[in-house]
Amino acid sequence: MTKIQEKWRDSLTDINDVQFKNIEFEKIISYPHAGNDVFECIGKYKDKNINFIFKSERGKFADFSNEIEVLKAIHKKFPVPAVIESGKINEYTYIVLSKIEGEKLSDIFKEDIEADKDKYLYLYGQELAKIHQLDIDWKRAKLRDINDYPNTDYYKELDNWENKIVSYLKNTKPAIDYNTFIHGDFHYGNILWDNYKITGILDWEYAGKGFKEQDIAWALILRPGQKFMDNFENLESFLAGYKSINNYDEDKLKWCLVNGSMHFYLMNKKQNNIEYLEKLKEIINSLID
Repeated sequence: MTKIQEKWRDSLTDINDVQFKNIEFEKIISYPHAGNDVFECIGKYKDKNINFIFKSERGKFADFSNEIEVLKAIHKKFPVPAVIESGKINEYTYIVLSKIEGEKLSDIFKEDIEADKDKYLYLYGQELAKIHQLDIDWKRAKLRDINDYPNTDYYKELDNWENKIVSYLKNTKPAIDYNTFIHGDFHYGNILWDNYKITGILDWEYAGKGFKEQDIAWALILRPGQKFMDNFENLESFLAGYKSINNYDEDKLKWCLVNGSMHFYLMNKKQNNIEYLEKLKEIINSLID
């Protein structure tokens, strides 16, 4: 069972105002952390009691129509949620998805001290390589700020080390190929597991033809509070899994890893999480030295 999470922010939509077409909504039972408003709910579907996921956009950057089409296109190839219905509440688009059972790696590694971390990360890398092998024609994946080097107009008052890294990123930015079908948000929070098997791959809003090495790096970047991908042994386990099926450009991946890690460093600088910032700094320095 996935972990029940308490409400952690106010949502932009009231699910009680939704005129569902296929679902009889009963109540919200969990508030998973996500960029959009996401609730786990219980209700009825085709006269059966079910748990379902309700997603409502918080901004127009979310591309739920893209996610719906991707899920329909790949549901026979990967463990993804089924689309039960979609619609609008006020100006916001919503999707209702089937609930997939499973645990995130963050919970598995915290609760199961005997878990074989290398095996999980190897399989994690393999799964992304399989996605990158999909031969389907799709539109260009949406670009986000993290796809480019940090904007010095936004991140002001950089110190000498920060300026050095941003200059490195500007001077070494590689040619980018948008010719691989990517997930677009393939980090551990969107992957569910049960006993070394991936049971669910979530959040396909940003999927499309994109930059393969950026998609790999997004899975490897260390997030605050994360107790894995904090050393190069973990990264190598993931990459060994990936390379068992697919390949990548090492120089491009290095740039994407430095770039992504630097974005997270600057985004979290004001939080004064010294241990996290020092770990990111150590990773960045090791990559460019």
